[in-house]
Amino acid sequence: MPVTIVSYDPATNRAVVKPDLPKRIASEESLPAPNIVEVPVVWTASGGGKSSLTMPLKSGDKGVIVVQQRSLEGWLSGNNDMPDDPRQFDLSDSVFIPGCQPTGITGDPNDVVLKFNKAQLRIQPDGTIILGNDKGGLRIDGFTGTITFNNGATGISIDNMGNIGITGNTITVSTTERTFILENHQHTNVQTGSGSSGPPLG
Repeated sequence: MPVTIVSYDPATNRAVVKPDLPKRIASEESLPAPNIVEVPVVWTASGGGKSSLTMPLKSGDKGVIVVQQRSLEGWLSGNNDMPDDPRQFDLSDSVFIPGCQPTGITGDPNDVVLKFNKAQLRIQPDGTIILGNDKGGLRIDGFTGTITFNNGATGISIDNMGNIGITGNTITVSTTERTFILENHQHTNVQTGSGSSGPPLG
């Protein structure tokens, strides 16, 4: 049944939800749906909760409830014995699955995509991973393993042979000893011929 979140408590992972569709009663009148309280939210999880994927839920978010065949009161307390209450398919024994909504979500025919506001993680079939937001991004090529960072006109690439490429308007190199701008720096003790210069100046 499609529902809308009224409120959500992330500490208990329980939501108050309201079914979107009213019920038609015998008199042909429309009966507004009631709020359903203390509804457990279903997330992808394993290992007793040691591994999970959760997302922020807000009032007005959409999803669906799945009404359970038996009472969940004992099970939610960690008891797998036969339920004390014989009720079946009661709205109070629902679980909530977020994300089911009529509009606003688009899929991708090939890639696995995780989005949050302006940030996005995309995994492509060849193993390429693309991570970024509206300010910059990172790409790991699935064939070569080359890692490319980009931020507008600035970019860094590292291939699987250890070669590093840097592109930028100004490139600053910082170490524990000194900091210098790559395109402007000078060296001390410059010698002609086969001699070596001194360390770079800041």
